[in-house]
Amino acid sequence: MPEEIAPEAILADSLPGGFIRPDAEQIDIAEDRLERMTVPVNIEGMGPFEFIIDTASQRTILSTEIAGSLELEIEDQVNIIALSGSTTVKTVYVPQLTLGTKSYGGLISPTFRASNIGADGVLGLDSLQGQRILFDFVGRKIAVEDTKEKLTSRSRREIVVTAKRRSGQLIFTEATIGGIKVSVIIDTGGEISIGNKALQRRLRMRSSSLEQTNLVDVTGKSFPADYGLAAELLIGRARFGVIPIAFADIAPFRALKLDKKPAMFLGMNALRNFDRVAIDFANRKIYFLLPDGA
Repeated sequence: MPEEIAPEAILADSLPGGFIRPDAEQIDIAEDRLERMTVPVNIEGMGPFEFIIDTASQRTILSTEIAGSLELEIEDQVNIIALSGSTTVKTVYVPQLTLGTKSYGGLISPTFRASNIGADGVLGLDSLQGQRILFDFVGRKIAVEDTKEKLTSRSRREIVVTAKRRSGQLIFTEATIGGIKVSVIIDTGGEISIGNKALQRRLRMRSSSLEQTNLVDVTGKSFPADYGLAAELLIGRARFGVIPIAFADIAPFRALKLDKKPAMFLGMNALRNFDRVAIDFANRKIYFLLPDGA
């Protein structure tokens, strides 16, 4: 029988600020065709393959092309909740996946076409739990380390926000947009931010006054969304300013029981307002480093 799992979203030299230790492993990044950060990953000693780090994806995902070329063992089918809804997909057994010097074994990974993923694969929460991930937008690097101990802020430019956990996701509830309280999920796998229709209604942003766009998920399905500039977003003391948002009642909102009240997935377009963003999964915290002089 297929198994229902949580949503798949689509959805340096020195690292000042104090929220990543100096001995943290630093990994050079590239960018995929949607300008999302990708990192080199090896599977069973083969690669490197370019993977997206996706903090809104419950599972690590492989492209069908990579799974086929490596002749990975096929496992049971599962039901995945993509943006457009639930779909049944094949999975494969990944004996060992390596990012830098860190290895993850025994993963059961859904597979999708590389053209739909936008990369060779996705590193999801099953590979990221217990890790602290730093996105350094200035130095174009990612730092990864275990979160065995909590870190304290040492920079005046640092803003620290604590999240709640639901279905493995970190959800920030101390957030407002245009003065409206909103639940926020950080989505490093999505370039644009996506708000639900409840948020659109509270912001009084009518479809007739917004642009129309199409969202495409990992299954390749496309569906319409309203698109426009929303008022200033605040998460704790972190100010994002006015950000573009696509509005649609995507399936992950329902899966996380966030479809009735204002909620949004915060994409990379908004996170790039900061010099660095670090996500500490074990301690449920996110660290924002303001631009110098901000």
